[in-house]
Amino acid sequence: MIGVGFRFRDAFGGGQRARDCPPLLSRSEMASLYPFSQKTADRLAAAPQAGSTHKWLAQVASGVSHALTPAKCGEFLRRCCDVHVAHRRVPDREIEAAVEFAYGEHPAAGTVNYGRQAIEWPEANAEVIGRVLGTVEPVFDGENSTGLRPADVIPLLFRPGELVCTGAESERAVVRPVEAAVVDADTLQFICLNPMRGSMAMNHSGRPSVRCQNNVMLRRYLVAEFDDASLGKRGQAQLATALAETAPLVMAVDSGGKSVHAWFYVEGMERRDQARFFAVACLLGADATRWDICGWLRMPGGTRVKADGSRARQRILYWAPEAMGVVR
Repeated sequence: MIGVGFRFRDAFGGGQRARDCPPLLSRSEMASLYPFSQKTADRLAAAPQAGSTHKWLAQVASGVSHALTPAKCGEFLRRCCDVHVAHRRVPDREIEAAVEFAYGEHPAAGTVNYGRQAIEWPEANAEVIGRVLGTVEPVFDGENSTGLRPADVIPLLFRPGELVCTGAESERAVVRPVEAAVVDADTLQFICLNPMRGSMAMNHSGRPSVRCQNNVMLRRYLVAEFDDASLGKRGQAQLATALAETAPLVMAVDSGGKSVHAWFYVEGMERRDQARFFAVACLLGADATRWDICGWLRMPGGTRVKADGSRARQRILYWAPEAMGVVR
């Protein structure tokens, strides 16, 4: 195991490559010596696994955000990825997105941010999850597709003339009016779930960026992503159904992999209530990084390109626009 303290030091250029060196101190020792929590120390103690790198980056950036400037955090994450992530090359844009998520719109002293900044969300509660799986009948089965395509749902998720951010790849974001965004959406992998302000804005690092928090107009949706493969798609559908008692469930999308993305309509909710809803989602095992107001989601009905080059349809499993007052 790689010593967390060594990794923190090595991220700023000291010493040999960490994989060639033994741990310097235990996790508990490093958590007491370095200015981050035990949870962050645990995350830094092992490199992220394939498929979880984006989540790991956001969690680590949030964990060290009180101790490092945004620029130093970016350098730290860049060095960690260069030295310790072996399964793929992590692009700068992915690191910038993690920094943006962790540092975006810091609230004034003494206030609590309920809209954009990363929050330390509750851990999944196995007892609560077990109760849901034992009692809740899902409103969709998690397996069968509605057969709908992006052009059937995107014009109802966004209002006429609104700007939508989409991408064929995670590093290539483009903002277009919703009417143009649906034209090639079948072939795309990603969409930003909230409407955008313009073609780009200044991100937290002071650089122009297409997909950043400052370029998001408002929070209309929150997505609960359940990626525990042991649950199966039906189990994830049960969890999404349970959450629908708190906020309207509008859509569910098969990621083309192991997870289901459940879209909930929250535009009419107070920000405090949005945060409470998402806390419940996290208790049910949802990915906490989905709080990011400008995060990439799988394009509903789009096409996932896997690491081996194969493709999978990101099927729309459930669709209920009436839940947000929209007529089909």
